[in-house]
Amino acid sequence: MMVLVLVALVAGASAEWAVRRLACEIEPTVGTVGDCGCEFEDVDSATHEFFGPILRNLTQRKFFQYFQVDLDKACPFWDIEGMCQREACAVDTTTEAPESWVEEDEARRAWAVERTTSVSWVEEGGEEVWIEQGPDMAYIDLLRNPEKFTGYDGDGIWSAIYRENCFQDTEVPATDMLLNAYRRVVRKEGQCLERRIFYRLISGLQSSISTHIAKSEFDWKFLLRENGWLQGLRTLALGRPFANDPVFVARVGAHKERLHNLYFAYLFLLRAATRAKDDLVSYDYDTGNPEDDAMTRELVRILVEDDGCVARHAFDDSMLFKPPEDARMSPLEKALARESVEDLRAEFLGRFRNISKIMDCVTCERCRLWGKLQILGIGTALKILMMEGDAAGLGALQRNEVVALVNTLAQLAKSVDSVHHYWQRRDLKRGLAQWALLLSPLLLLFLTFQSTLKKRNNKIL
Repeated sequence: MMVLVLVALVAGASAEWAVRRLACEIEPTVGTVGDCGCEFEDVDSATHEFFGPILRNLTQRKFFQYFQVDLDKACPFWDIEGMCQREACAVDTTTEAPESWVEEDEARRAWAVERTTSVSWVEEGGEEVWIEQGPDMAYIDLLRNPEKFTGYDGDGIWSAIYRENCFQDTEVPATDMLLNAYRRVVRKEGQCLERRIFYRLISGLQSSISTHIAKSEFDWKFLLRENGWLQGLRTLALGRPFANDPVFVARVGAHKERLHNLYFAYLFLLRAATRAKDDLVSYDYDTGNPEDDAMTRELVRILVEDDGCVARHAFDDSMLFKPPEDARMSPLEKALARESVEDLRAEFLGRFRNISKIMDCVTCERCRLWGKLQILGIGTALKILMMEGDAAGLGALQRNEVVALVNTLAQLAKSVDSVHHYWQRRDLKRGLAQWALLLSPLLLLFLTFQSTLKKRNNKIL
């Protein structure tokens, strides 16, 4: 009986601790997403009910299944000591890419052999486009190689990305107060709009990847080795979804800025996809499978069509990389404004190209694959929004860009949905803990009564 009483006391103490701990966790984000005109609640609803299911279906289609990439490039910034040897880090290179794609690539390579060039970035359709090319480019099946927890520590890579791509805090010379007033309008917290967006996109991508890691199934051997048997047994006892919640809270959930940036990156790419509606709807999605290709075209149409959903227009790109237009500006002032915007645009592109090269320093092959894909996805979104309304036109979207854009958008949607599900699980755990806290005194009282009654009966006998 004493053992049962002790169990009741422990259960009560554990329930009280759980309630206090859950009460200290960050509350769900409410209000408007920073730099966007959309409520978090509206984004959650639109993603869960509309965009999430469509994107999950779309990324299962053959066209979006294959991404072309060179995973064997040497790191251009520092020496690396070999690649990760864990099975989870490896990429399955077995692929059945559409035959027409392979033939097209072979024809392009044959044509390239006749040209002598040392340019590593092939630019087609304008200077704002970059497609990495090389003789070792290969198609990777994304469904066979999903983004997941591999045990790889990418802190050094993220530090390099933030450190090496920090904008210089300098002002472009301007001689007119009107131009300076324009700069003040688009500034917030000391950063111009475009530079703030650059940081938020990278931070949002990191938050998304961290959310995927927290959601994915852990490598149990790695978990036991790194955290010991106690943590491993606790994880087994609680079950994977709940057990990974502390990882999400530590890396993303407890950081309001990271949550905002995750939602911002998602809305940014959603806006880009909507802007490129005509190009995406009319794109050639031929893979040699008529039925699957027809479904792809229909899903893309549904994804980008303008049905009034506020999430599609949450990010206002009207001021992005646009020089000020005012009748009071002299021709010189207008020229200075255009030059300033073009310099910033070129700096943006250079930094995203630099990040893609940093991805070649990732020693986890699977992490490198998804890092390069999602950086290209964000770069493609920037290309779309930068060229929208430009006199030179958008230029042709390349196949790899379309694949990267949709898959990156799908990954961000998955992360946003995971955040929503986390709050639901947190509320469930809080409710269970409160019930346990309420029932534990009753259990203790019942056990005490049973013990007293048993002693009394023994005396009577």
